[in-house]
Amino acid sequence: MKLPPAHRLVHLDRVDSTNLEAFRLFQGGESGPLWIWADEQTAGRGRLGRAWQSPPGNLYATFLWQSHAPQAAASQAGFVAALAVHDAVKALCPKAQLRLKWPNDVLLDGGKLCGLLAETLQASPLVLAMGFGVNLAHAPAGLPYAAARLGADVPPSVMLERLAEAFAARLSQWQEGRGFPSIREDWCARSVPVGTRMSVDGRNGQFAGLDASGALLFQETPNEVRTVHAGDVQLVPEHS
Repeated sequence: MKLPPAHRLVHLDRVDSTNLEAFRLFQGGESGPLWIWADEQTAGRGRLGRAWQSPPGNLYATFLWQSHAPQAAASQAGFVAALAVHDAVKALCPKAQLRLKWPNDVLLDGGKLCGLLAETLQASPLVLAMGFGVNLAHAPAGLPYAAARLGADVPPSVMLERLAEAFAARLSQWQEGRGFPSIREDWCARSVPVGTRMSVDGRNGQFAGLDASGALLFQETPNEVRTVHAGDVQLVPEHS
């Protein structure tokens, strides 16, 4: 498999979680740049402590790396990763109808194609683990939101190769936080449209964009736009 210069790879048949494996490797002295890829996870995790269904056939990978970015910029890495997934999928499936949803989802035809889990392993110097779960062959069922799978004959190894290339390019664009304005601009150009109905922690409103830091602008009433830094965000079907 071809990876960007200096990037290394650990490939596992089965693991509890690639992010947990990244943490264990970090505790043993590893700081990357390292990709950890597993064919199957037994205890995959998403945001807010949610389980991530992880049968064989999808991509489960974590990138572990050390950054010179300030700790305050660590949350921006999720936008960088979302753009990289968008780039990789578009390279393999140019006709795929993709949108990005705050804070960390990549949607295909309105269903969740990919989830991202960013974790800070060390504050100074900053060491990050970015987990990617991309539904290639399977889309989980029984979730409180729609899920999607790519549906094309794309093996996890091919997706990982494209993703590694795209993530390296987007990290270069990010410039450890200095380039976030251009990352934000590119993310907004690929996001669900302003005015999309959504809920934040159960309260309904509309997507109103991102502020300069990447926080969600949430229009809860015609005269009130809230700035949201963290929360459970779901799209609300138009007919509801």
